Parts: sequence; structure tokens; C-alpha cells
Amino acid sequence: MILRIMPDMLGILLGDNNMPLKNLDGTPYGLRGSVQMYDPLDRTFDLFNLWDQEAIRRGGSPIYYYEVVITQNMIDPIYLEARNKLFSNNPIQLWCTYDPIPSQNLVNQFGIDAPDEMKFELNYRSVLQSLGHPPKIGSRLFTPHLRENWVIVQRNLGEFKMWGVLRIELICQRFQEDVVTGDGKVTQKQPDLKIKIV
Repeated sequence: MILRIMPDMLGILLGDNNMPLKNLDGTPYGLRGSVQMYDPLDRTFDLFNLWDQEAIRRGGSPIYYYEVVITQNMIDPIYLEARNKLFSNNPIQLWCTYDPIPSQNLVNQFGIDAPDEMKFELNYRSVLQSLGHPPKIGSRLFTPHLRENWVIVQRNLGEFKMWGVLRIELICQRFQEDVVTGDGKVTQKQPDLKIKIV
């Protein structure tokens, strides 16, 4: 079998710049449009954020964000922890998707340990509009579905569209209260029914 190479193709294979690619009508071949398909500053990028925010509001559930307040002079220099940190009394409602998990309270020589981890997915732009900044690690989340309290231990940027962040993932552990948590018990049981006093 003999491979026939046209003179134009030979010039392209050998790197001859004098013989460019040509269209069927003989004109030089050129790209249509630009290589950059989307402008990062274009307002149509917000369409993805609005769609994702609406999808989370329709299919997700609300959570309440209690921001942690730690000052420099409250940090223990040996253990590098703020034992008397305070949580905000005014929660901010955020919308997210998550799958509730069963409780796994393990008992060891130190008592009851709750190693549960939960992943919450939120719309990044919506969180920035509500809080003004990404959620702080160490802050507390309250899920009204099962009335559980969680503390944020890790913050990841989740899904990306074009040149922007679409979602943020919060990895949380079950909140364990101690004697220096702050003002009042935040995890004490709440009644399932409201009792009206007659």
C-alpha cells in the first residue's frame, strides 16, 4: 500500500510555514472566535451561582451558624487552645445539603467519645453574602432537623465552574461541651413539644 502525500501536506509535516492550512475555497484557514470562551468578569457567571443557590434552598435544609469569638490573650500558650472561647448568641441561617448520620458514641477509658464527622455543602457566594467572609474554623453549627450541634474542623472549596468557586464544604465533628464552653449550656435537650401554660 502506497501512501500518497500531497505537496501541501508535505509542507505541513516538514514545518514549512510558507504552506499554511487552507479552506476548501483556497483561503487561509483561521480560527473562528477566540480561544477564551468565557470572560471571567461577565455577569452571566452568576447564573451558575443563582441556580446552585436555588437548588440548595429547594432540596436542602437550613442550619444555624454560631460564630466563634477568640481573642489573642485568651489562647493558652502551652496547649495553643482557647478554653474560654465565646460563641455568638445571634445565629445566622444558612442553607446546605447534608446526610444525617446515626450517633456513634463510643465508650473508652476516658469516657464517652463522639467521633462522628459530617460534611455540609453550601453555596459559596450565598455564604459570603450572609456572613461577609468564609465560615470560621471552630464555629458551631446547629441542625434543627435532629437538633444536633456540630463544630467546624475543616473548610474546603468544593465544586468549580469556569473560573469561580461554586460550593464550599464544611467538615464538622459533633460538638462536645465542657465546663468552659461559654455562657450557658448550648447542647441541653429541648422539648419536642411546646407546652402552653394555662
